[in-house]
Amino acid sequence: MTSPKFRVAICGGGIGGLTLAATLGKYGDIPVDIYESATEIGTIGAGLLVWKRTWEVMQQLGLQAEMDKRNIPIPREGKAPILTCRRADTPVEGKDLFHLVAPYTAIPLHRMHLVDILKSALPDNCTIHTSKRLMFYTHTGDYTTMLHFDDGSTAATNVLIGADGIRSVVRTQLGAEVQKSGRLPQELQSPAALQKAIEPKWTGTIIYRSLIKPTKVRADHPLWTSAGFCYSGKMKHIIVYPISNGAFINFLAFYTVPDGEGTPYEGKWMRDAPKEEVLDAFQGWEPDVREVLDALDPVVSRWALHTMGFVPFAGEGRVAILGDSMHAMTTHLGAGAGQAMEDSYLLGRLLSHPSTTLSNVPAVMQIYEDLRLAPANQTVALSRELGLMYELNGPVYNGEEPVDEDVLRRWKEEIYKRWEVYWQGRPEDDWKIAEGRLQHVTKHT
Repeated sequence: MTSPKFRVAICGGGIGGLTLAATLGKYGDIPVDIYESATEIGTIGAGLLVWKRTWEVMQQLGLQAEMDKRNIPIPREGKAPILTCRRADTPVEGKDLFHLVAPYTAIPLHRMHLVDILKSALPDNCTIHTSKRLMFYTHTGDYTTMLHFDDGSTAATNVLIGADGIRSVVRTQLGAEVQKSGRLPQELQSPAALQKAIEPKWTGTIIYRSLIKPTKVRADHPLWTSAGFCYSGKMKHIIVYPISNGAFINFLAFYTVPDGEGTPYEGKWMRDAPKEEVLDAFQGWEPDVREVLDALDPVVSRWALHTMGFVPFAGEGRVAILGDSMHAMTTHLGAGAGQAMEDSYLLGRLLSHPSTTLSNVPAVMQIYEDLRLAPANQTVALSRELGLMYELNGPVYNGEEPVDEDVLRRWKEEIYKRWEVYWQGRPEDDWKIAEGRLQHVTKHT
């Protein structure tokens, strides 16, 4: 039996971390340790959309059988209406603005179901350690990195991957290492400037999240006629769509504070809130919206939506970051989980490739950064722009001028442009490019 070429530690047992571990197990024989700060592997949030690119990653990892067990449909080719956008901030009946049609269907899925599916794909040489919150890490001179946890314990690894979320400890320390390498632009050379660039920022938006039992909404409510609804108003909007084969209605209500973007947020980022807080925020909206609001449970989850800006790195040496640690984004594209899975798939394929050795891992991390950082940051920007447009603050239509067919057509085109970027390409195409670069690296080293 040959010895493993190196050991990988993943800080964070969310969707990105689990996908990376599953990929390493699928394509290699690398011992993996997942260090999760919570007492068990789980997730926060409720529904998500699995688009075709993400589904292809799941197929490559052999997850279709697990999907079939849960009667979860797969994306189907062919035009599919996915969102009805409607002006709804009026006490009388609102007005449909447009119907978003995708080139294929998406899978509306509960986040916990996706976590369970990924857990089923973890290899035997993957060990999960819970209640392990990373405080910092140190490098030794023998290709070893020591992880230091808040309970006083330590662990050794060769390669460290930060999948530890928007408040990533790994990102903060990695940033200092990248800065020392001298490859950051001049404006980020000072520690203060870099810290400001890579710290989370409040979007100015509050999200109220909940799952609604379908029996609490009448059978002939319009939301059942579309894959999803976006009820739009000035500085506010609501997204609703069925998930898990109609077992729940995923509910997200967005309330944006004027000029709040980029300002410090005081208080907990996430807490419970009474249903009445949501009712007050959307008082005076059309009857169909009020019916959905009335169906909410007495307590909902309230989030102060924070995102990353454009993080200027993804890896250095034998350390890398992925998912929210690198590109936490708004929810408007439904792309956060999918982007994390694409990060993990590409990085996992690179690390598990026969040509990858402990000595060339730094070059592998550079390939990963070159191929994933720019697309991820582009998705961050596109998602932000969509949110502005849904709340009538974007280009073409600001919700105040008279609406005519030409304005709506141009507004719809702008929204489509942002969605279409995410609908294009295949993760396998990205992998072929990465593999070609890896072969070039190994040939010239």
